[in-house]
Order: sequence, then structure tokens, then C-alpha cells
Amino acid sequence: MIGEELLSRKPVTLSKVKNILKKRKEESELTYEQEETLKYTSAFCKVTKKQRDKIMEELLKLETINEELAVKIIDLLPQEIEIMKILPEKKSEVKEEDLVAALEIVKRYGPKPKKK
Repeated sequence: MIGEELLSRKPVTLSKVKNILKKRKEESELTYEQEETLKYTSAFCKVTKKQRDKIMEELLKLETINEELAVKIIDLLPQEIEIMKILPEKKSEVKEEDLVAALEIVKRYGPKPKKK
């Protein structure tokens, strides 16, 4: 890491990180940190690539949902509006109707919650 600099910054979902690390593992050995990250993403990633892409596409159609918030929504897959409301950093910039629509998108395209 010494001598390296950050060239760009972009939010990515756990699903995308998992896919990147799986491909990298096929090509070469992962570092300790990469291996631990792969274990973490495998344990906590809840969506497939297809689900992730569809949810992201639909969320970004909403007027006040930006890419960073869409990534949070995909990673957490909230099932209640109260949880959805606490995700935006600047609550005043996100319309409540967009949060309600985002919740419907998650329920429509995301994995179905397990029955207790």
C-alpha cells in the first residue's frame, strides 16, 4: 500500500465485492485481507448479481436516490419503512415517496425474507 494513491472513489455493493474477489481468487492467490473480505461478503451478501443489478437499475430511476444510497439499500435490504428512513445521510434530500418506492423495489426483486 505504500506509494499507492487513491485514483477514484465509488460505492460498491457487497455483492460486487464478492464477485470481484471470487474472480481474482481464480486468477491468483488472495492476500489475507482479501480472503477475510471474501469470507465476510460470503456471509453477509444477500443478493445475486442478477438481483443486485435489477434493484440498482430500478433504484437509480427514483429522483432522489443516488448511487451511494442505492448501495446501502442493496446491502441491507430493509423490509420496513422505518429502517429505510434512517439510511440517507441527508434526510431532507430524499423524498419519502422515493423511500416507499425503494422499499417496494427491494420487496419485488430482492430475496424473500425467511419465515420464522
